[in-house]
Amino acid sequence: MQAVLYFSDKQVREKLFAFVDAAQGLMLVAGVRHGAAMTRPPQAREPFAALEDVFGHVLSQVIVADEGTTAGMWRDPLGDLGDRLYPEDKKRAYAAATGYVLLEDGRPRAVVRKHASPTEDLWFLQEALSRLSPAIPAPDPTKRPGHRRPEPAPRAPPRYGPASDTGAPDDDAGSWRRSSARDGAHPGASRPRDDASSRGGTGARQGSSRARAWQADEATPPRGQRAVAAEPETKDPWTVLGIERGTPKDEARKAFRALIAQYHPDKVAHLAPEFHALAERRTREILDAWEALDRDEEA
Repeated sequence: MQAVLYFSDKQVREKLFAFVDAAQGLMLVAGVRHGAAMTRPPQAREPFAALEDVFGHVLSQVIVADEGTTAGMWRDPLGDLGDRLYPEDKKRAYAAATGYVLLEDGRPRAVVRKHASPTEDLWFLQEALSRLSPAIPAPDPTKRPGHRRPEPAPRAPPRYGPASDTGAPDDDAGSWRRSSARDGAHPGASRPRDDASSRGGTGARQGSSRARAWQADEATPPRGQRAVAAEPETKDPWTVLGIERGTPKDEARKAFRALIAQYHPDKVAHLAPEFHALAERRTREILDAWEALDRDEEA
């Protein structure tokens, strides 16, 4: 069973809590970004689709999608769920809000952090699920993300010149010199060029012209003449949120929620349209600052 909830839904928090309270057996809860340009629905993306196909008979999923619209910018259902599941452990609550939460009969059993790709996420999710249910086998340990296969031994460099007395096969240059000597050619004579280079004439001139043109096109401009793109100005997230650097995570979240609530669409509905656009830009700025703090905390 897969259920998808959206940040834009005013009841998303209550619906998420209801799913968790009614859960029987194993359940996965996770959040995803779902912009307007994403054509596939959240449940059809990985790792959710693979989990449903392979382990859907023992695992239910609740996917909370953030469309990035102003209608859901001030809501944080996953953060609320993390606080509810781990009221005494702020680090676990934060990990639950940003990763995959595995529950059994509504009780949290494990949190799997998100990795660089859905394939890596799927491997670690299966590993965690295999510890909770005998119906889910453990993943192949040789395919663990980050596992490196032994590198092949370096190949011997090619031989040049006449073959030695060890019986090694002749190389091109050595065999040509020996055959030339047998035919009476002077040992110091140069090796004949291939047909393309020996013909000369128009073809050779055209080839050299093309080579010079290619070199001119691919040449690196001198230092000081390269165009340098101006880096966008980045604002300090602590300053944007109006809190001191190093503020504890739970206090920072409260400040973030209080600040973003000031730009709720209902608060600016009576103002002119230009103030609506200003509120939307300010909301995005606050969200970007909060995400920057989230990334720093996770790192």
